[in-house]
Amino acid sequence: MGYIGSKPATNFETVRKQVSTTNSGTTITLDYSVSSVQDILVTVNAVVQSYDNYSVSGTTLTLGGTLNNDRVEILFVGRTFQTVTPAVGTVTNDMLVNSSITLNGSAVSLGGSATVGGTNDNLFRAYNNGSQLMSHDTDTLLQMNTESFDVDAKFDTATYKYTPASVGYYYLNATVFYNFNDSNLGRRIQVWITKNGSKIAQNYQRFIDSGFDGLNENSLSISTVDYSSSASDYYQVYGMCNNANGSDTAYLIQGENQSYFTGYKLITW
Repeated sequence: MGYIGSKPATNFETVRKQVSTTNSGTTITLDYSVSSVQDILVTVNAVVQSYDNYSVSGTTLTLGGTLNNDRVEILFVGRTFQTVTPAVGTVTNDMLVNSSITLNGSAVSLGGSATVGGTNDNLFRAYNNGSQLMSHDTDTLLQMNTESFDVDAKFDTATYKYTPASVGYYYLNATVFYNFNDSNLGRRIQVWITKNGSKIAQNYQRFIDSGFDGLNENSLSISTVDYSSSASDYYQVYGMCNNANGSDTAYLIQGENQSYFTGYKLITW
């Protein structure tokens, strides 16, 4: 026999039917498990039964009356007994309702590839390892002369410069631990981050005029996010101390967890 259009697939089966003529009671065991009364069509002695006249649970069909060798026909109208797995390479994007997905505003074809996420490039952490002295009321470039790590070699321990050399947004943080030589001399401390020599963020702390009142150490931190638009942009950390007598000095407490400078490029889309 000829066909109009494509020949039907031979791998699919027709709807199945079950016939029961030797029965009693109110239940029949089905040949196939179903989940809804709408999955089957039931006739009893050629009379189509309403969905309200029976219920199903797995392979158990429960009728609304008692059977006595009645002819019960069950048509499995909502069941699929076999599926066809297409051969590898036979389904193309054109056959799909959606042939691509959108990631971060860009369409990516199914079967293609896309990068999701990223890494914080140019990650570094440097710290002072020499108890640097600071003069009264003097803007002082802080000597972050030792590295904890410098993933992409963007920090210079000789010039204390962080030069990321890549356009983007950067997170920067500096913490400075001050120690005044005399516990009654410290009046205020400052720390700031510069970009190409100009301040972009600063923090300031002032103490009572008589100084630390017996304490001579204090820590000050600063954090910011800055956009670098040039490969030549560089960042440094400065500090300042003010002493009550106007001439004494303070010094940075050295150490990896005391006075440090860290930063990295933020992941953006």
